[in-house]
Amino acid sequence: MRKVALILFVFVLAACSGPRAVNEKEPTIHPEFKAFFDEYGVDGCFILYDVKADSYHLYNPNRCEEGFLPASTFKILNALIALETQVAPDENFTLPWDSVVRTPDSWNRAHTLESAMRYSVIPYYQEIARRIGPERMKQWVEEVNYGRMDITTESIDHFWLWGKSRITPWEQMDFMDHFYFNQLPFEQRNIDIVKKMIVLDKTDQWTFRGKTGWTTQDGRNIGWFVGYLEEKGRAWLFVCNVETDGNNIPKFKESRIGITEKVLKSIGLMQK
Repeated sequence: MRKVALILFVFVLAACSGPRAVNEKEPTIHPEFKAFFDEYGVDGCFILYDVKADSYHLYNPNRCEEGFLPASTFKILNALIALETQVAPDENFTLPWDSVVRTPDSWNRAHTLESAMRYSVIPYYQEIARRIGPERMKQWVEEVNYGRMDITTESIDHFWLWGKSRITPWEQMDFMDHFYFNQLPFEQRNIDIVKKMIVLDKTDQWTFRGKTGWTTQDGRNIGWFVGYLEEKGRAWLFVCNVETDGNNIPKFKESRIGITEKVLKSIGLMQK
């Protein structure tokens, strides 16, 4: 199994995060990526990992050390745990709609594990978390070393959405690295299912996988997009983190995937 050469950087303030780990090469800083964030009127940071070159490319590295709620990016791990514990036997596991009308309207129907990932159906994955239960959830989250999740009986169906849980962009990248290289403590079948579930776009040249997230934290809108692009036998893993106040929501929603695509296209990828 592959082991990335890692070194621990210094600890930042405990309230923000823990240590971050990168490879032995010095990351390349890209202040020019700021233009992509400015286009959407958001602040944030970006981590891009070129697997073949074993190199990191960063925008706003200080923010990459800060801790944030993972929001719906946690659905990737939630789905893996559901499959591993057989709470969901496969991606077709269906839960009925509870008849509570919500926004967006796409939530207001029965969903499978796969469709609830595609439409980011929070109520579905809340029920999945309740069925997993706090003890099993905490055990798996800690084994994966997924940030610092505050998992209790009271928080089991929302700890990733609001409260004390935190994960840094670097920790998101570490999780995505282990996910991509099949180094998580889950059966390969279950990893393959979730990888298939998060395919967003595909051409003859490339496959684009990822999961967005959005929550509020300390009065700020916090957004995520984590995933990876495979193109012509190579792979690029990415973590995009953004924030804005309450006056820029439409552009904020677009920014997560939009900024990521602009970064990738700026280095000659995802050309149709």
